[in-house]
Amino acid sequence: SYECTLSNHIAIPGAALLVWYLHAAGPEQPFLRGANLEASPWKAPPAALVDRGPGGAPPTTIGPTDVVHTRADHRTDLQLPFFKHFCLDLGLLFLFFGALVVVGSSNAVNLTDGLDGLATGCVAIVGITFAVVTYLVGRADTADYLYVFHVPGAGELTVFCAALAGACLGFLWFNAFPATVFMGDTGSLALGGALGLVAVASRAEFVLLVAGGIFVVEVVSVLLQRRYFRMTGGGRLFLCAPLHHHYQFKGQHEVKVTVRFWIVTILLSLLALALFKLR
Repeated sequence: SYECTLSNHIAIPGAALLVWYLHAAGPEQPFLRGANLEASPWKAPPAALVDRGPGGAPPTTIGPTDVVHTRADHRTDLQLPFFKHFCLDLGLLFLFFGALVVVGSSNAVNLTDGLDGLATGCVAIVGITFAVVTYLVGRADTADYLYVFHVPGAGELTVFCAALAGACLGFLWFNAFPATVFMGDTGSLALGGALGLVAVASRAEFVLLVAGGIFVVEVVSVLLQRRYFRMTGGGRLFLCAPLHHHYQFKGQHEVKVTVRFWIVTILLSLLALALFKLR
């Protein structure tokens, strides 16, 4: 099998090129034609990161050094939770950051796909979350109210996320315990990559980090297990990694583990949506 890993010599450049196209091509992209370019983040600072002076002074943004300056666009800026007037300009590093989000999300979902229905249910929940997020950032009024980037055309991603969640729910009908159909690497890598691309395209990378917390924990458990194994010469931090197998080895039935992970994902998704407003 051909996996999409960080060590793959094709995965990082390919994802970086795709991210570059999405964010550097700007309004010339076909799905942005006909959009209101005056309100577009490709042309002017979004209201989310505007700090007007007395009497309606020209809009400015606060960069990573806390120096007020005027910017022409925010294509490479990273929005941080809890901040209304602060964004981190990554510059060319945004290409690698975007590639990391896509590749990391792809492999995280792949690692989560170890129990019947586990990855499918979690992806469906996160997909519904991003359907809400893309709808919000696609509207200029709600983006202005929530202090987030307005991404013209993001409403099209709402349809995609809803279709993704619906497909996962339909697949879950047969993938639930005891599963009669399995997605394998072909499905899990693609679903994870799709979530990563939606997060980068909608400029909501931190939403994926929070809502997809189960995916993050699964990856971290594998990394910690490998590091601990090498440091101790064969010791194990968990009974088995990824984390869902640890609970299996402790005697919990896989259905209980799966449902509890779904519940955690629902709570994390609600938290991610709440953080969208808490700025």
